[in-house]
Amino acid sequence: MGAAYNVQLRINEPQGVGSAPFQESAMTSFHSSLPRSQLGFSKFGLLMLLVLLVSGLTFGLKILPVYLDRNFVKGAAQELLASGRAAGLTQVEVREEIASALRVNNVRDFNLNSITLQRENASPALVIDYERRIPLVGNVDVIISFDDRID
Repeated sequence: MGAAYNVQLRINEPQGVGSAPFQESAMTSFHSSLPRSQLGFSKFGLLMLLVLLVSGLTFGLKILPVYLDRNFVKGAAQELLASGRAAGLTQVEVREEIASALRVNNVRDFNLNSITLQRENASPALVIDYERRIPLVGNVDVIISFDDRID
């Protein structure tokens, strides 16, 4: 008719945490239950992680200033156009205005000849077209090209 179930509950009192048999048996069972790949970080893995972090940090610290300089150049050009002063200036005067703004922001490695003033339908537009070459490691360089048109 009915099935009989036999349920046994066994409670073993553990020995004290500081006692040697508890530590030895717990550590043995813990290490035997983990696969070999999960036991820890190898020295090679740690070295590769360190190389990856240092490479990423080096790359970032060399590339970030280029983009900051670009934002300063673009901001100076936008400010010049937004104020309306660019409408009455020549190309040389526009470059001088932007050069003075770049000196304030400590932008040094920028060729002002890459800025051209274009007038279309009596409204001025600035085209900033240049590229930067950054030595990364040894004979490996990073070339970043910018081509911005600000109306």
